[in-house]
Amino acid sequence: MANFEVILAALLSPDNTTRSQAEEQFGKIPVPVKLPNLVTMLRTHGASDEVRTMAAVLLRRIFLQLEYKDLEEEVDIEVLQGCRAELLMAIQAEEHSSIRKKICDAAAELARSSIDDDNQNHWPEVLQFLLQCCNMAHPRLFQSALYMISVVPGIFGVQLDYCLDTLKQLLVQALSCNDLEVSFEAFKAICSFIVFMESSPVKNRFADVLPLMLQVLHKNLELHSDESLLKSFIDLSEHCPKFLRSQLDTIVDLMLKMMSTVEAEDLWKQLSLEVIVTVAENAPAMMRKQHRFLPKIVTQCLQFMLEVEDDPDWLTADVINEDEDLEGNSITGETSLDRLANALGGRAILPHIISSVPQLLQSMDWHCRHAALMAISAVGEGCEKEMIPILADVVNAILPFCHDQHHRVRYAACNALGQMANDFAPVLQKKQHDKIIPALLMVLDDFQTPRVQAHAGAALVNFCEQCPKSILLDYLEVIVAKLENVFRVKLEELLQKGTKLVLEQIVTTTATVADTVEEHFVTYYDRFMPRLKYIMANAVAKDYRLLRGKTIECISLIGLAVGQEKFMQDAQEVMDLLLKVQMQQGEMDADDPQISYMISAWARMCKIIGSGFVQYLPVVMGPLLQAASIKPEIVILDSADAEQQYSEEDGWEFVTLADQQKFGIKTAGLDDKCTAMQMLTVYAKDLKDGFANYAEQVAKIMVPHLRFYFHELVRAAAAEILPHLLQCVRSKGMVAVRDMWALMADKLLEAIEMEPDAEIRTVMMESLCKCIEFLGSNCFTAEQYTKLAELLKDALDMCFTRANERLARRHDEDYDEMVEEELEEEDEADDETLRKVADVMHSLFSTHGALLLPFFEQLLPVLSGMLVEGRPAAHKQWALCIFDDVLEFASSSAINYQEYFLQPMMKCICDKHAPVRQAACYGIGIMAQCCAKVFSRTCIDALPFLTATIQSPNAREDSAATNATENAISAVAKICKYLESQAPLDNILPMWLSWLPVTEDKEEAPHIYSYLCDLIESNNSAILGANNNNIPRILAIIGEVCAEEVLMGNEQVLMKLLSIARHVQASTEVWNACLQYLNEKQCSALLKALSS
Repeated sequence: MANFEVILAALLSPDNTTRSQAEEQFGKIPVPVKLPNLVTMLRTHGASDEVRTMAAVLLRRIFLQLEYKDLEEEVDIEVLQGCRAELLMAIQAEEHSSIRKKICDAAAELARSSIDDDNQNHWPEVLQFLLQCCNMAHPRLFQSALYMISVVPGIFGVQLDYCLDTLKQLLVQALSCNDLEVSFEAFKAICSFIVFMESSPVKNRFADVLPLMLQVLHKNLELHSDESLLKSFIDLSEHCPKFLRSQLDTIVDLMLKMMSTVEAEDLWKQLSLEVIVTVAENAPAMMRKQHRFLPKIVTQCLQFMLEVEDDPDWLTADVINEDEDLEGNSITGETSLDRLANALGGRAILPHIISSVPQLLQSMDWHCRHAALMAISAVGEGCEKEMIPILADVVNAILPFCHDQHHRVRYAACNALGQMANDFAPVLQKKQHDKIIPALLMVLDDFQTPRVQAHAGAALVNFCEQCPKSILLDYLEVIVAKLENVFRVKLEELLQKGTKLVLEQIVTTTATVADTVEEHFVTYYDRFMPRLKYIMANAVAKDYRLLRGKTIECISLIGLAVGQEKFMQDAQEVMDLLLKVQMQQGEMDADDPQISYMISAWARMCKIIGSGFVQYLPVVMGPLLQAASIKPEIVILDSADAEQQYSEEDGWEFVTLADQQKFGIKTAGLDDKCTAMQMLTVYAKDLKDGFANYAEQVAKIMVPHLRFYFHELVRAAAAEILPHLLQCVRSKGMVAVRDMWALMADKLLEAIEMEPDAEIRTVMMESLCKCIEFLGSNCFTAEQYTKLAELLKDALDMCFTRANERLARRHDEDYDEMVEEELEEEDEADDETLRKVADVMHSLFSTHGALLLPFFEQLLPVLSGMLVEGRPAAHKQWALCIFDDVLEFASSSAINYQEYFLQPMMKCICDKHAPVRQAACYGIGIMAQCCAKVFSRTCIDALPFLTATIQSPNAREDSAATNATENAISAVAKICKYLESQAPLDNILPMWLSWLPVTEDKEEAPHIYSYLCDLIESNNSAILGANNNNIPRILAIIGEVCAEEVLMGNEQVLMKLLSIARHVQASTEVWNACLQYLNEKQCSALLKALSS
């Protein structure tokens, strides 16, 4: 025992060597030996408080890593029972509150570990202990019991059913206790318990406790005693916001009073605002009903935003501190306003901004003007729909402050314009370019205030990134002249004074302009490239790492913009410089910004040079693979440890898991890792065979990252590269391809099944489709086909479940127009999932044909259910698309499934939803093209329905309707072509000609115009008309086809159409007469096509 105490003491040593040796010794001790020794140490009075605290902390860490089955397997039952009993006695005997709390942590974790998979707690004594401790006669133990409940609220397991009423009674009793520490602990315990019961009706049995909880919270706020109550209440607000409904007025009023209390500490004010914002984010419709409070909430956010300090260091800073003001009231107010606007929407928030901001803008106090402009920046994204009609007024209100007398206000004006360029792109760029570009260029002349000058450059980046090229070209000369001048001045300043802030920004702005205007930057190439190469070659000091990195980025973007021909004059010198930097990479710090810029620059150079880049791969790939293989530091530990030993300043991010465990990841290097993986995808895609020697190594890195849940873009890159890697190894033979696919297939299917992010799941399914299309039939094993079928069924079932949930929400008491908009967005997300399921089925059918039918039949009950009357339009659309594939790729067997799809397909030809109509009409066309013999009667019967949908008043009301109509026109063409002996051609064809031209659907256009050519070449009288009267009309159709470039990529059909036109052109008199029938666009396009 004495030796054990020595080890624990050594673990606390400030000497690294001593501590490391102790950690090694402790790690070698088996858990069954550690546990009784640690528990005994808790009650060893001769031991120091520090050693006993360490014993409690180590106990909890051990229990954190043990589930019930582990506990049974690793620890003898007598040892375990002894530890349990000793822990409960230690809690009762311990005099020091801090140590007692640590012992409670350990006991609570042991209780959690004692709960089996059936939620049965195998430590009944701890439950008896908790209920016995909830006694006013022993407030210290009462507080300990409450604390344990708050730490592990699921501690009662299934036994909760038998003691819930008793527990509630005790908790209410504790809330009413005169001992504030007990009542505060009870408040936190109830919050934790209700959050734990989030999805259980049990939480509703505590609804009547809420008023008493608020009395305790009010008392805590008055005394400024313990901010952890507010943090617990925020947690409750996040997970169970509707639990607060009955007292929401009281809660908001209480928080607003706290925020306006002058003597209150900032942290308390910020937490009070966080309560309101959290409720708004998690129950927005409920919060939108708080009409009388909304203006007060907005006003309070603005009041916080006034508390910005005019720090002299801010003005003179040459390096931007990214953590600047992150904890102040000003940034809290700004971010809260942003979150409120996003949560509640413009209808709720914008009126109060409009009523407050103009007055602030007119104030003589710069704080007010600054707050007003930052508020405009903050609410733009959430109020987008409502602000678009008044964009001109908003921009006009901002512009005068670009030359305000106070530098912070000028900065805020640039910030507002830059943020709006993001939030309202490309509408803002298209409608306000003539005001915003000159304004920002003017601020770029603010050489007296580098911080503002740089921010103007940043705002210009935002504006240019999403600005249509045609618009930016009108300003290109003046923009380039301004950038060149600032670049020249700031480069001289760098050489003389070493200041670089504005120069860093100007380099980035130049890169963005070049990236947007692309080949048009070639005129200005020589005005920038020499200076950029100079910086790259000479900015080698550590202080210039960011400048050099941005310069590398700028050079590569300019090279990509102007193209290989122009860039080749500098390519070798640039490559030599890049290689020189690359060779220094081993000496760079892990956080050196040059690393990520280098990774991206090499990939751009690959795009510029093409296959010639293969020679550089041996140099590039080492650091790239190293970056892609970065393994982040991960910890799971208790909250106190997380706060004390790991900090966000050191790059740690934390997520609180169940039972208050904290999961942490050190984010340093994650962005570089993501960039590296994206660049590997570029190499595999662009170099193909040239990347073959690296494909297997890259695959072994990428495939495990399909389930890298710390960064969604890493998972996306891992998925996107897979089909390209298969193509890379094709040159090594199909055995190599199959071997590589064997590495990928199971992992990709598992990743799709487990993926939590809908957008990333879409990327993965796209990758799966490409792999299937590349590999062809029999690309999976029997087990994998079964797995894939289950995966697709699960995806469809989830869509059905969510559709039903949305239906229920449409009948919720908080349902309003904003909720409907949210539900429609969710509809669209599920629509994308259905689309991807259909895409996978299309890839399978197009490669497997009828061989896929046994697989397809596993999904048949689900798919046929999607066509039932009353199902959402998207369900019908995508089910029909899959049946369309059956008709197209398994034509001879399609008749076997007609009972499932035939009647719904016929009915959907005239469906009110255009995408459904399109899927049905396409199916009828495929039926005529591929299955005419067996479905001839159906096709002929479909003609009246097709005619009706084509001639409907809303047939071309929008793009979706037009596509559906053009599919119907194509279906009529296919019926007439493949069933000409049964179709009433004399009646149909004149109508069909009147429905042309078809210009939107580029896939169906070749079928339509090929059939038109066949009819004309066969001198069909229904098409040519009496005395060839339809010739002018036919030429107009051909002219429209040329004008809209409908047949781009299908030269054969276009040539046939032009041949017909030339035949008419042979008769000058007829030709000239016909041209009078064409409009100017048609005539010009036709003549141009004929002459080329």
